[in-house]
Amino acid sequence: MFSGKPIEYQDSELTNNGFWPDLNLRDFQSQRALPPDMDASITAQALLAAVAEVNADLEKVEALHRAGGFETAAAVPGPVMNGQNGLCAQYMKAVFARAKADLLGEFATIGRRESHPGQESDETRNGLLAESSVTIRHMKGLKRATVRKV
Repeated sequence: MFSGKPIEYQDSELTNNGFWPDLNLRDFQSQRALPPDMDASITAQALLAAVAEVNADLEKVEALHRAGGFETAAAVPGPVMNGQNGLCAQYMKAVFARAKADLLGEFATIGRRESHPGQESDETRNGLLAESSVTIRHMKGLKRATVRKV
């Protein structure tokens, strides 16, 4: 685990829809502390599926920004850090959390249970899905929760 060798993540680009930023599998693996020995094709599939789901959730947000004259999420004004704006950071957070939630079942198959107890738990998965959902709600201009009379 601590061999002194740098971790080698998969450098694979995910080409997005033109509005939302392209993503890299390496960034997902490193930012979400995924085991580097997890099968790259499974990781890539989870990332691609999460992008499709989040893009569908954000269709109206994308349409609103495009109608405002912004051709890409990166062009939308807002706070910027290290060349990335807040909207793109929120997008990556939502996608990466959803993709990791999808992968939690894989942790047990690669023997990570001992070094990362609880990583496969429903509580962890639900927390990641909630993180993604709350971030998407913020991107839509909604509060954390909405109460409606039925």
